[in-house]
Amino acid sequence: MHLFLQRPGLRIALVGVTLVVVQTTLCVQLRPFGVVVDLLLGFAVATALAASPEAGVFAGFVFGTLIDLLVTTPFGLSGLCYGLCAFAVGAVKATITVGQAWWLSMMLVAVGSAAGVAMFAGVGTLVGESGWLGSRLLLQIGVIAVVNALIAPVSVPTQRWAMAVGRDRG
Repeated sequence: MHLFLQRPGLRIALVGVTLVVVQTTLCVQLRPFGVVVDLLLGFAVATALAASPEAGVFAGFVFGTLIDLLVTTPFGLSGLCYGLCAFAVGAVKATITVGQAWWLSMMLVAVGSAAGVAMFAGVGTLVGESGWLGSRLLLQIGVIAVVNALIAPVSVPTQRWAMAVGRDRG
């Protein structure tokens, strides 16, 4: 049983299921400025920061697929946006040599979250969804980016554990 729990895929699935429960219960009730926070996007980006861009794609796909099973948006849209944004942020982080500073993680999670929300709205509009590119989009981008940045000191170590990697000392 102990070896079974050491597998990163299982750990990502466990974190994902936990996040979906929190997302669909607590986050739907607590809406800062009327915006539902997207924790799964923040944790997907945190995975790319904690492990690698490829791990971010994997986590983004898993987290996006899990949430797409429960919402009425086009299936696969969340996985696509989460994975692409996580990969991009992980690739940017790989070029930065200051290590895994807490402020850098917060900033990159905020930027990745903002890009993910914007991409979700843009691609959703391209596939025929209406009303996603409205006046509230900037508010949604800002709130989700700030909240995900504030939880980055928790999400990055959690995803480091999930992917079974050590702390970045570089």
